[in-house]
Amino acid sequence: MAQDKTPQERLQEEQEHKEHVHHTKINAAAIADHILGNLHTLHVKLHQYHWYVKGPHFFLLHEKLEELYNANEEWFDTIAERLLTSGHKPASTTAEFEKYTMLSEDPADKYLKAEEMIENVIEDFRSTREFTVRAIRLAQEEGDDALEDTLIAFKDHLDENIWMLQAFLGKEALEDDDAYEDDDED
Repeated sequence: MAQDKTPQERLQEEQEHKEHVHHTKINAAAIADHILGNLHTLHVKLHQYHWYVKGPHFFLLHEKLEELYNANEEWFDTIAERLLTSGHKPASTTAEFEKYTMLSEDPADKYLKAEEMIENVIEDFRSTREFTVRAIRLAQEEGDDALEDTLIAFKDHLDENIWMLQAFLGKEALEDDDAYEDDDED
């Protein structure tokens, strides 16, 4: 019985289960841990860019980056709570988020030009979108309609923001998007 075990024993079981899933048959919840890790890293990066953005577009980007980090926080909570509702145990500590994130951060990024900051945000959104698409497909295979719906809505959010940020840079929505370029080659 779970109540008879110490918190450490329960955590050990959870970690062993996650490792087993990651090394045998990956599932939507396991991929969602990567999404949560990315959202955790984005929390830091979006704040850094919000604080340090400079140049003629300061007011516009300062406001947009604040909008993005607020939406990021909402999705972070929504996805984690959806996982909990489905009986999963999402990552919930900085150590876990650092383990699962596929994004990188650099203290020197505060000195990037505004356009370079936006290019980094776009790439981070695209990377997160790739995991989201994988998780959507797995949730569909697993019959987890609620998680699938949540992730589809999150992907829509990412796509819309990629489009808007690309437009800010004077680019088409899918321009320089390797995920879509690879699809065109098939």
